[in-house]
Amino acid sequence: MSREIVDWGYQPVVVLPEEARDALGTDAIDDAATYILPLARVQRSRSLGGQARFFARSAASTYQLARIVRSERASLVHVNEILDVYGATAARLAGVPCLCHLRADLSGAPSAVQALLPRMMAALSTEIVAVSASADEHTFRNPGIATKKVSVVHDPGPDPSIFHPGVDGRSVREELGLAGDPLLVVLVAKLGRRKGHEVLIRAAPRVIASFPTARFLLVGGALEGAHHRSYVEGLKRLPAQLGVERSVTFLGYRPDVPAIMAAADVVTHCSTYPDPFPGVVLQGMAMAKAVVASDLGGPREQIEDHVSGFLVRPDDPSALADAICSLLQAPAWRASLGGEAAVRVRSLFSAESFNRRLSEIYQRLIPLSA
Repeated sequence: MSREIVDWGYQPVVVLPEEARDALGTDAIDDAATYILPLARVQRSRSLGGQARFFARSAASTYQLARIVRSERASLVHVNEILDVYGATAARLAGVPCLCHLRADLSGAPSAVQALLPRMMAALSTEIVAVSASADEHTFRNPGIATKKVSVVHDPGPDPSIFHPGVDGRSVREELGLAGDPLLVVLVAKLGRRKGHEVLIRAAPRVIASFPTARFLLVGGALEGAHHRSYVEGLKRLPAQLGVERSVTFLGYRPDVPAIMAAADVVTHCSTYPDPFPGVVLQGMAMAKAVVASDLGGPREQIEDHVSGFLVRPDDPSALADAICSLLQAPAWRASLGGEAAVRVRSLFSAESFNRRLSEIYQRLIPLSA
């Protein structure tokens, strides 16, 4: 977005957290003033001590950011996530409009955060852009927060030069020793409880009963924290407990997701919570793959069920297995769904559409003639 707004006539000033410092060498934004700050984010810790530490760090971040806003004579603060509450507060302190981008789901946060944070952002923001109607619904409307500031602007699909139907997945199959061209089911997601890896593993025995050579690839690294490590350890024991350990492979983090998806016959998204707008769903669709996704959250807006993909009851291994089996036994239908999916990404979730909608909001908040 920071690169794009230059073409709209605006000059970006980028403020990044310390953990993004290493990315600047390869992803720097030309001619943009860039600051690195110890930016605090809302923590999912439920302890009072953890929340107190967050508010202390957030106050310091807010003060530093407000100074930058004033010194750079900024006309707008674009907060990239509702969790970055210090950005909206700094904008208010500096007396400039604030555009808040709503990308996160707060369902895993403490109840006090779920109740307070959306109300704070609704009060502090001039406008709010939600990545999906689902994100708006679960953050503002369901909790009963009345605001007319929200516009839904779907995030764009993946870079079409990277995720496209022409990517060759043969190297992945060769690397994994998948001789005989077995049917391949892929899930790409960090190893977090709500991403539904367990649902797919529990669906595997039923799929293998009909397709004995089917293989399941789980791609994604583990999250930090002892409770996440404990979950992953249990998750990795589950295939053996179900007798499908030879059919399930954990690949960990991989930089070659396009090639892995290209090798897949079916791409799955198994989240058990309303994932606001999962990028992996659009990635699989852009590659003309048959995507099976949980029927809640953003996938409902990304996929037209049984036309450009398959929506199934969340947290239901039997329903997921039935959907996968129906696709594995119908190559022509898989191809049809994939073809429609690729067209849908190009037509509804293009970067051009996203940039046009966002530029209209910028123009409304900070007219170039001002």
